[in-house]
Amino acid sequence: MDKNLENKIKNILLECIDDSLDLIKKSSKEIFKITDKNEIIGDNPVTQIDLNSQDLIVNKIKKQFPDHEILGEEGKEEKKVKSDFLWIIDPIDGTKNFINQIPFYCVSIAVMHKKEIIGGAVGLPWEKKSVIYAIKNQGIKSNFAQKNSQRLQDFPVPGILSFAPTYFNLSYIVKNSFYKNSGELRNLGSAAAEIALVANGNAQLSLSGYAFTWDFAAAWILIKEANKSIFYGNMNKNIWEDINPWAPFFNNGFYDLENLKKWRGKFFASNKEIENFILQNIKPNGRQKKNFFRRLKKYLFLR
Repeated sequence: MDKNLENKIKNILLECIDDSLDLIKKSSKEIFKITDKNEIIGDNPVTQIDLNSQDLIVNKIKKQFPDHEILGEEGKEEKKVKSDFLWIIDPIDGTKNFINQIPFYCVSIAVMHKKEIIGGAVGLPWEKKSVIYAIKNQGIKSNFAQKNSQRLQDFPVPGILSFAPTYFNLSYIVKNSFYKNSGELRNLGSAAAEIALVANGNAQLSLSGYAFTWDFAAAWILIKEANKSIFYGNMNKNIWEDINPWAPFFNNGFYDLENLKKWRGKFFASNKEIENFILQNIKPNGRQKKNFFRRLKKYLFLR
């Protein structure tokens, strides 16, 4: 790809993150409309600020790149679009935290060129607008990089954060040896931010819930460019794969937006040192384990 185009994409990517964070922070204490995308009230909320954030990002991209296509969390998409470039937007990942004024949410934007993710950025609304970004083959950049002082080992270190969804022990198959060495697990409510913080050195592990393309795409390249590990959970084979699962959605110059919008999956992201430990002790599809004791455990957790 042309170097000038690459630089232009990077500049617009960062400008979108910066301006969207400004909009969100300014709006956070206002009264705003909240609706639900699911039938269950509060299960999957969307606010007017989510919509405003996405509109701001889309307008900026289209002004500079009118021939680029966009996949956003909010709204409907065309079935298929012809373009070499696709921007993948999560205008607020962690909307429930945002609604409750807990500042652990983020803006997440990725850029695909044909079958490859070539850029991504995650911005958190902290005091100085903390931003982590990467362009393919240029490494990770951050304005708050963290280097852990603890000696890393081949299993999770207790004093370094690990993230996992609330019921990960039901949605994954987890061996007892993981619990003995996992340290303190936390769920902060934003998959994109949690994986980005692994890339940035603030955490050592993130097990994701079952989430959408826009929850992962930007954080995926951040991990890759940080030279850390990220594996896709193949639910059918119940194995981890070191692949980009969205590559098949680009064919003959077209992006299949309809199915990209429906796509859901799991990842784990970690420091290289503990990659083998996770691969050996966790499988992505807990649903395949249907013995009596597992059903009893699920009942006890969910009753």
